Amino acid sequence: MPLVKRNIEPRHLCRGALPDGVTSELECVTNSTLAAIIKQLGSLSRHAEDIFGELFNEANSFYLRMNSLQERVDLLVIKVTQLDSTVEEAFELLIRSSVCLVLIL
Repeated sequence: MPLVKRNIEPRHLCRGALPDGVTSELECVTNSTLAAIIKQLGSLSRHAEDIFGELFNEANSFYLRMNSLQERVDLLVIKVTQLDSTVEEAFELLIRSSVCLVLIL
């Protein structure tokens, strides 16, 4: 069973009782139905505003996370360009020699 997050009210448009002394039942039912439809549209409008607000907040959060990641990537690019190639070669040689030692043992 799905969990309902938003309800649009009124749910039932034509279930109201007719007041006493109504001369034109059709006109009364039509007017009350139209009033209920207008209330439903107002409820739907409030829910749409809420949904778009949540969507905006999610998009803003995503934007902030992406900016943070972009800054981190930019810092890594700077660090990588500053690395000394001779140090890298020595490090690779050290890794290869330790792998060889592990394989021998």
